Amino acid sequence: MSATIKADGDTWRAELGGSRPARNVVFFCESTNQRPYRVIPVGDRFGDVDDLGDLTAEELRDLFDQSGSMGAPAEYPTYGS
Repeated sequence: MSATIKADGDTWRAELGGSRPARNVVFFCESTNQRPYRVIPVGDRFGDVDDLGDLTAEELRDLFDQSGSMGAPAEYPTYGS
């Protein structure tokens, strides 16, 4: 049910999560534990595909490029002193 790709200089494991119609693809970094996981909602975009190994590496990289990091926010709040 998972697939592995190279992206952003690291190795990522992609897993399909959730259930129809609210499915997501979650990318976990396998080459370091310092990278936050990434998520993209896919819904029924792939129809009956339940194994991401059925997708091409190009399709997975496209999903990775569209995914959002679940790590620290891009902009940190600032507080007046």
